[in-house]
Amino acid sequence: MSSVVVRFAPSPTGSLHIGSARTALYNWLYARHTGGKMLLRIEDTDVERSTPENVRIIFDGLRWLGVDWDEEPVYQSQRVDRYRPLIDKLIAEGKAYRCVCNKDDLDAKRESAIADKRKYLYDRTCRDAGHGPDCGAHVVRLKMPVDGAIVVRDVVLGEVSFPAEELDDWIIARTDGMPTYNFVVVADDHDMRVTHVIRGADHLNNTPKQVVVYEALGYDLPIFTHMPLTHGPDGKNFPNATARRRSRNSPSSATCRMPCAIISCVSDGRTAIRNCLRRKS
Repeated sequence: MSSVVVRFAPSPTGSLHIGSARTALYNWLYARHTGGKMLLRIEDTDVERSTPENVRIIFDGLRWLGVDWDEEPVYQSQRVDRYRPLIDKLIAEGKAYRCVCNKDDLDAKRESAIADKRKYLYDRTCRDAGHGPDCGAHVVRLKMPVDGAIVVRDVVLGEVSFPAEELDDWIIARTDGMPTYNFVVVADDHDMRVTHVIRGADHLNNTPKQVVVYEALGYDLPIFTHMPLTHGPDGKNFPNATARRRSRNSPSSATCRMPCAIISCVSDGRTAIRNCLRRKS
């Protein structure tokens, strides 16, 4: 087997959430257990919300947890020139296309679907139109399979099947040319030679989209591991907003609970993740 490479990829749009801290710990533990590498990527393409202060908070939080990384951090905002040729390549190969549908028309179709209690999916109006680079304002969409299913093989969940009919041709580049999240993470993970993607189960629905990007670009798939989300005392997911609100209302209590919750996560998960990933390696 090749050397294990994992990554932690936070977005600097706010403070480090306890669920993100747990994800970082799982990745770090597996890298150290296998003698592999732990990498850090800052997903800072949201220019309006990403700030240097939030990056510093992430670094400080990881160091406080004792989580270190083995190479210089990668910043998505510095890799835009890498993504654009890949999108052009997919268009040239007929795996993606330019879409000129305007927002008003798409909004009207979406509202109609909502009124009819249907799930809205883009109707692929431009899929076979063959729009060239001089078509005016446009987005770029990936050609998704139109039938069958996309199967995600996951260490924790096993095989998860996503019917193609429930997935539309999603946008991989916006009108300003900026590539979207589910596209850039594939390019990043490939270039960083990531072998194991260990993250929260909230990313599971992104995975079939990413699998199609991997296949379209001719990249090998990593081993996917989607971990259960962090829950509060009421059994519900513990979102960022709840964490911030509780920290403001009772900072000392919240501060005390955070290390205890993390230690509990690590104690419960150390053996499970090691055994699961060993079976797949």
